[in-house]
Amino acid sequence: VTMSARATLLNFAKRAAKAPVRVTRRNMSGGGTIEEERAHMEKWRGVTFLAVPGCIGLGVYLFSNHHEHHAHEQPAYSYMRRRLKQLPWGGDCGLFEYGKCQEN
Repeated sequence: VTMSARATLLNFAKRAAKAPVRVTRRNMSGGGTIEEERAHMEKWRGVTFLAVPGCIGLGVYLFSNHHEHHAHEQPAYSYMRRRLKQLPWGGDCGLFEYGKCQEN
């Protein structure tokens, strides 16, 4: 079996060596004429010059109108935050709980 596999591979390699090498040019954006490519580039340049300041302006507007969220007192339901075992790091606070929990 190995001899026939070796012969098959050698035959394939010989045929591959005889095959003509085709050099193709990659057309990244469709392969149009230079004028079409420049028009396409100018279109996207214009879109970029409109979109970037618009996005920056929207971000400034959204971050400047930041309202502080007031935490409402949650009812003390018996099934919420049940601690039946000691946490691995000790204490009653969860791993990412800060503030009042850390003060106690």
